[in-house]
Amino acid sequence: MVGRLGFSGVMLVVLVVLACPHNGAAEERYTVKPGDSLYTISRSYGISVEALKEANDLEGNHLKPKQVLLIPHPKKRPAGKTAQKVSSETEPYIVKQGDSLYTISKRVGFSVEEIKRMNQLQTNALKTGQKLILVKQKSNREEESEEIGDAEEVKESQQAQGETQTITEPLGKWRDPEERGLFLRVVKTFLGVPYRLGGSTLKGLDCSAFVKRVFEIFNVQLPRTAREQLRIGKKVGRGELEEGDVIFFKTRWANNAHVGIYIGNNEFVHASYRGKEVRVDNLDTPYFNQRFINGMRIIELERES
Repeated sequence: MVGRLGFSGVMLVVLVVLACPHNGAAEERYTVKPGDSLYTISRSYGISVEALKEANDLEGNHLKPKQVLLIPHPKKRPAGKTAQKVSSETEPYIVKQGDSLYTISKRVGFSVEEIKRMNQLQTNALKTGQKLILVKQKSNREEESEEIGDAEEVKESQQAQGETQTITEPLGKWRDPEERGLFLRVVKTFLGVPYRLGGSTLKGLDCSAFVKRVFEIFNVQLPRTAREQLRIGKKVGRGELEEGDVIFFKTRWANNAHVGIYIGNNEFVHASYRGKEVRVDNLDTPYFNQRFINGMRIIELERES
């Protein structure tokens, strides 16, 4: 048996998590672009560099492109920010004389049916000057980098700690379905917490840190990285998944994995690099369906023994 908090203790932790202002209206998120610095970002939002560093647990001044920063209590919003967000998601195409859906589809890499669906077109007829909205296609490299787990930021700590011993059985048992239900409610209290590669606090955390924190509330200690977590528990296939199982996906990093917690109905909760927060996704989504590795049962019901 694995020792866990009593019901009142767990509820206290849940209340603390719920009370944390991890997704408050007074905060914004900013994705770092090439050439950005803490100084330029802080000036854009009318806050101090120190406030920006404190909100993101930054010790130095170094930033990486595509790093997501939490902006505490922004006093202003950079001009053109909203327009830039829209332009990154869609790319308008102006129909020219002689264009047809077929020729446009060959030019932009979408099928005729995809273009019609994006623009709610009932026929193939086009007019010169008509604007078509085309969602930008992602390259294979961009797609594969969408869920990158926790590889780079924790590599040094992983090497220092050494490899975790493989454990092929669950670490403990739920006393009853109600206790497992409480676990799932705790999982969902993390929804909306910002994603941060290498982060481990409610100001920002990555996929394996999220899983580790949830199980710690129930006095179950898991390793820090997804690669190590993949070696803990009873292996289960996709058709055997039960609520509370930990599930793993391939990433572009050869020695790492992406991890989440299964909540039933083909859904799971994870700290998403793509979504920039802890969110719910579905296993039937092509991206995750193609990359699913297996599930691991960390805690099982008493009746299963």
